Amino acid sequence: MINYPGLLESVLLPAYYGLRRRRYPEYRRLLEESQWQSADWIQEFQWKGVCRLLDHAFETVPYYRQKYAAAGINRGDIKTREDFAALPPLTRTEINTFRTELCSNQPGGRLLKHSTGGSSGVPTKFFITRDSYDWRCASTARAYAWSGYRLGARALYLWGAPVSHFPPLLDRTKLKMYRALRRELIQVTFSQTPDLWRNILRRALRFRPKYIVGYVASIEQFAKFLLAEHSTIPGVEGVIAAAEPVFETTRRLAADAYRAPLFNTYGCREFMSIAGECDQHDGLHLNSENLFVETEFPAEQGPSELLVTDLHNYGMPFIRYRIGDVGVFAEGTCKCGRQLPRIRSIEGRSLELLRTRDGRVVPGEFFPHVLKDIGEVTEFQVQQPNLDEIVICLVLNHPLTGDHEALFRKQCLEIFGIGTQVTIKGVESIARAPSGKRLVTVGIGANQ
Repeated sequence: MINYPGLLESVLLPAYYGLRRRRYPEYRRLLEESQWQSADWIQEFQWKGVCRLLDHAFETVPYYRQKYAAAGINRGDIKTREDFAALPPLTRTEINTFRTELCSNQPGGRLLKHSTGGSSGVPTKFFITRDSYDWRCASTARAYAWSGYRLGARALYLWGAPVSHFPPLLDRTKLKMYRALRRELIQVTFSQTPDLWRNILRRALRFRPKYIVGYVASIEQFAKFLLAEHSTIPGVEGVIAAAEPVFETTRRLAADAYRAPLFNTYGCREFMSIAGECDQHDGLHLNSENLFVETEFPAEQGPSELLVTDLHNYGMPFIRYRIGDVGVFAEGTCKCGRQLPRIRSIEGRSLELLRTRDGRVVPGEFFPHVLKDIGEVTEFQVQQPNLDEIVICLVLNHPLTGDHEALFRKQCLEIFGIGTQVTIKGVESIARAPSGKRLVTVGIGANQ
């Protein structure tokens, strides 16, 4: 019997990337070995990456030269991690305002456009290099591998995609071939109905996935459907959760419905995989060879905002980027033997579920996906006062065009149903919760 994941990882992918002169296989091998190195080795590797990035940024990125000069900081002043912590953080507002000035004049390759969906409330457009993308893909593959998953194992994705978005035929064909090669079954779960879950179950039983990957809300809702139907998907070995906090109730649901353990992951579009959970389920290991993650304040002061430095995106360096999430580092070493530092918990993401009049559930990720291509939006919050009304508060950098407003309303009505009152309001700012978090969606329960 052919070991397809082994064939894909050892023959097909190296051949593909070799023809394209890409370095993903090299980085994947490095990460597989480095996770077992000593903590001192990992810290030294990481700090060398920080120093190279700083040299590059001071020499080739106009915005950093100006910003750090205004703060009275020269490259020679940064000799230790403590010195590095004195650099003023980078914000989403700076990226959106000074995007061109933040790009290197010597990026080391063609820049690739990317954008976030604004899951923290602020959409962001940015650039990366192909080399950085290979690092990100290798880091993601390793983080998923901590669950036992290998590229090429059959995986069912309870995922999202832009609503009413149809890419060109060539792009759709390439994407279809890519997913077939990796043996991925992607199911869009924005509009969650019993019929949707029945259809996904039928496809899953034919597909026979070994792993289920998805948004936490989608994993939970599908699990509840399976339990209500007294059904399951035979042969599932692991569930990989993303995009939202994982609570113990979610783990129990996964164990009951999928008969498999759940593995939490943490990432974002700016960096892809940031951290992932191993089989010890004792915090999330950071991808420290690719990223330098700090908390804004010392651990003894409790949870604080995470600052992330991308060590390999030389096209548009992210240095001490204020990601918008609050976290806590774990102490000690994981029993798995890996010396990578760990995040104990992420406490800054709370995309609430919204509901429709006919009883369907709409995860909060729907709105970031819709809004990420509407350039006028700087920040947003979606409120659901009742089942018949959706209020979208937008902080705009330019007036919303008629076409964009019409498209947005159309997509909302497609999900929430004709007859739902969709109110779009321009506001000066988005209020934060008492905890300091920005609530992207405020469901009915929050208004009662």
